[in-house]
Amino acid sequence: MFKTLNFITKIRSEIIKNRYTKIIKNLNREIKSRKLKVVFLIRENQKWTYQSLYEIFEKSDKFEPLVLVSLLTLAHKGKDKTRNNLEENYNFFKFRNMKVDYAFKYILGHKEILLKLLNDFLPVEVSEIEYRPNELPVRSAKDKRSAFDVLCTDRNTGDKFLCEMQQIEDTDMDDRLMFYGCSLINIQVRRGQPDYTLRPVYVICISNYKREHKDLVPDGKILFNYRMREPQLGENFGDRLNIYILELPRLKKVWESLETNVEKWCYMFNNLSTFAEVPKNSDYFNDLYEVARTGGLTDVELKAYVDSMVSEYDIRVVGNY
Repeated sequence: MFKTLNFITKIRSEIIKNRYTKIIKNLNREIKSRKLKVVFLIRENQKWTYQSLYEIFEKSDKFEPLVLVSLLTLAHKGKDKTRNNLEENYNFFKFRNMKVDYAFKYILGHKEILLKLLNDFLPVEVSEIEYRPNELPVRSAKDKRSAFDVLCTDRNTGDKFLCEMQQIEDTDMDDRLMFYGCSLINIQVRRGQPDYTLRPVYVICISNYKREHKDLVPDGKILFNYRMREPQLGENFGDRLNIYILELPRLKKVWESLETNVEKWCYMFNNLSTFAEVPKNSDYFNDLYEVARTGGLTDVELKAYVDSMVSEYDIRVVGNY
């Protein structure tokens, strides 16, 4: 019996060793082309003992550390009790000038919030949506590097909407957005279908960096809309594929000087996690504030949240620290 256990232990050790070697090899390959994200998931700042490790990653030109704070759920008298310590945890790390963010549920996973965004961004009126499972093919790890991906359909018209946040600069982002849009058009036609009846597709990308543009971008322009058209006549080739890109760093205004809801959305994406108090005259976003305050993640949701942010070879430091 002991010989069998020793044999099994030896085999498992070899498997772990081989996996470790493979992981290190893949990490070394990835690190040549970009910084690797290192994510610390925190529920209790009192148990934080990784300051020196964080600082090592921060000083390195090969890693990008990030602290995500979430609500703490405790078992109390047979029931789960959630302690709302988000603000306390956030301020603990923010005071140390560390890169920290809230790990709350996907904001755009709430219909009332997503409907507001769609109607503020797009020239169509959307009244009822239905969330769809991910129907897009995942071709590479890049397809997993967004903070959120939301795919939904207008129940009344069949129009399709895809929303994505792009946190890091990718040279192929424009091609990828085009691929996503074309894929959503392609799946509308089934084999054997007698005719081609297509509904418009809208791809909305929230970009956390400035993209390069051929021409000078006018001051104040933050939302860019692309569609197919004839260049000489300026005639649109239908409205089937529409790509909208909101470039967050281009907004330079303070809250009091914002004029449009698009500008206010941009301000929210830039500043929501750092509000000491909500801006005045911002009742329009009350539902957004509520989700941000109460959106603590379960363990399953927390894993899904991190998986959506980092690629296969980024690093997760997971635990109830």
